[in-house]
Amino acid sequence: MGMLNMRKPILSLVGLLAVVSLVGCQQAEGKKGNSKELSQEQIIDKGLQAFEHLKDGEIKLENKIEREFSEPRSDGSTHTVYTPTFEGSFELKPVRVRGLYTNNGTSQEEYYDAFHEYSRPKDSSEWEMFSYSQENKQPVGVNQEAIRFFQTQKDKFEVTKKKDQYILTYKSKDVNHLLEPNDDVLQGAFPLGVSYFEDSEGSYQIDLIVSKDNLTPLGVTYTCTSDSSFAKEKLTCRITYSKQNTGVQVEVPEAVEKLGGI
Repeated sequence: MGMLNMRKPILSLVGLLAVVSLVGCQQAEGKKGNSKELSQEQIIDKGLQAFEHLKDGEIKLENKIEREFSEPRSDGSTHTVYTPTFEGSFELKPVRVRGLYTNNGTSQEEYYDAFHEYSRPKDSSEWEMFSYSQENKQPVGVNQEAIRFFQTQKDKFEVTKKKDQYILTYKSKDVNHLLEPNDDVLQGAFPLGVSYFEDSEGSYQIDLIVSKDNLTPLGVTYTCTSDSSFAKEKLTCRITYSKQNTGVQVEVPEAVEKLGGI
């Protein structure tokens, strides 16, 4: 009878140890599964998909372009520096962007839809409407047509890991066949870019930045150069996103609606 009573606690202890061991194994397996890193191909594929599925958010854009002209301009200068910025909100389906644009001490509110750009000086109530000189000119960081092109160039991307980010980098020096013919797509989504000319030299680099945990688009960086008979140019542009895909809605100015904007 005494032996029988002693066996019960022993069996209970054995059962408890088995449960603890099982839970420990499951946790270890879970940690192992979570720590499994994506391959470079998967990061590129999923990162481009994340930009393709970007719907709305807030954007901050800082642009700097330097030009050294071959011949003096009308004011006698041969060197210029422009530092435009844009800060606002955007929707991509359909395209609507609204925010504050500044450049070398001047500022104005701007609104963009799929067909026109509208602007007014910061302290004015009058809006002006402009037709786009080329497509894809809304300041959204990177436009959807460019993303569709990059999806055909996945093998040319490189991936860099930086803290909690992945940086997807694409580079090209093919001015004649790529950069000059597709300038509005590759440089369209920020205020000022370099000028690519046929038979000139130049370079183009775009860094698409996504988070490591869920591959959310965090920003875009451009580094571009052009060297032609017209001028030597250098561009750096940094874009950061916030409130991505949270249902941000861009308010259409009442005056723009009267002008036929959407």
